[in-house]
Amino acid sequence: MTLVKLGIGAYKERFLENWDFCLNNFDVLELQDFIMPDQLDNPKLIDEYLGMLSGFEGEVTLHGPYLNLVPTSIDKRVRGVAEYRYLQAVDAAVKLGARQLVIHSFYDTTTGYSKYDEFWLKENVRFWNTFLPKIKDSGITILLENVYDKLPDTFAKCLEVVDSPQFSSCVDIGHCNCMSSHKPEQWISRVKGHYFHINDNDGTRDGHLVPGKGNIDFHHITKELAGLQLVYLIGEMWDGFAVQLEGLQSLREMIIAQNQIVMR
Repeated sequence: MTLVKLGIGAYKERFLENWDFCLNNFDVLELQDFIMPDQLDNPKLIDEYLGMLSGFEGEVTLHGPYLNLVPTSIDKRVRGVAEYRYLQAVDAAVKLGARQLVIHSFYDTTTGYSKYDEFWLKENVRFWNTFLPKIKDSGITILLENVYDKLPDTFAKCLEVVDSPQFSSCVDIGHCNCMSSHKPEQWISRVKGHYFHINDNDGTRDGHLVPGKGNIDFHHITKELAGLQLVYLIGEMWDGFAVQLEGLQSLREMIIAQNQIVMR
């Protein structure tokens, strides 16, 4: 049977629209304020979250910074900025009691490199093999999130070559659908993992819709998810928290139904 945990990702400002609902209904809270690198220089934000999370018995995940950070840059000083901010994010995660930190993959074909996927794979492996030993005692697992990534095979190879218990994936279902020609279920089949950002879109842009409002086939997705032992379904939709929870609960029921089909 698949253990399914339901979560929600948002900024503090949005969480405060219905914070008690989130505390009482979700297993996982993904704090996304630290997407903005400058927020890592704001200790007040961490203190505020510590107060807000008092008594919460679920799990906390942090979404790390990504704006203007280039871990695959050929300029070592630019890579150094990314490393500095990621280390700050690990420190913030530790202070907030998180165990998982989402980091964007920075896949950018506009750089003009030929054989870009080979370059991306080589430079990511180099970066993470240097970075991960520096956080070995933190208890934090980095979850690499696909964004503009085209090929699930390249993404999966990065995880396989780095081969660290502190390095896993966050497969964003919406990004798979609108940024890649490979279907979301193909991404799940190849990458596996346990942590998934859930939203829907029409395949042309990252719409952050509730499942069923776009063209993503969640029947095939839940069939793939039912083959995993542990699944985090993290809502990333523009709708209210109650609507997001209902959508995630429906997906959980579909996964359970798939489990029962397999068991028969």
